[in-house]
Amino acid sequence: MTFFLLISYSFGEAQNIDKEQKAIEDQVDAFFTSWNKHDFSDMQNYIDKDCDFVNIVGMHWKGREDIQYATQSINEGHFKDVPLEKRSVTVRFVKPDLAITHVLMHPLKTFVTPDGTTLGKDDALATFVFVKKGAVWLVVAVENVVVDEKAKPFNPVTLRNNQKKDK
Repeated sequence: MTFFLLISYSFGEAQNIDKEQKAIEDQVDAFFTSWNKHDFSDMQNYIDKDCDFVNIVGMHWKGREDIQYATQSINEGHFKDVPLEKRSVTVRFVKPDLAITHVLMHPLKTFVTPDGTTLGKDDALATFVFVKKGAVWLVVAVENVVVDEKAKPFNPVTLRNNQKKDK
């Protein structure tokens, strides 16, 4: 009997994790929908009011009001015609109400930054920290980096793992 109870419990836990992961992925999708519409008026649905956001060039915005303003501004500027593609999402639950999510994304067009630099050929990797507040998962922190394709082959962990495979 104990065995069946453990199996039932494990199955229920797995279903709950799948449900929570789907809820987080839906919030990530909401961000991409806002980006691709270039309209962040719904940001309160997925960004916490006290969120910290470090963008891809190191600008640090504190609080949803500033994040929404800054994101809307750059999307009306140099990102105006730049759709963003979600390439992958991984979710790791630290606690039942806390998850770290890595989102690999790619701009579908190049763009010119305010200083005249043309960018948009590289992927970006963002770390979203989600906290469940009530029944809703909200982003409380984001950091976004450019994936440097030239540096990828020199990743020490990849090199070590490849050496292990070769043995």
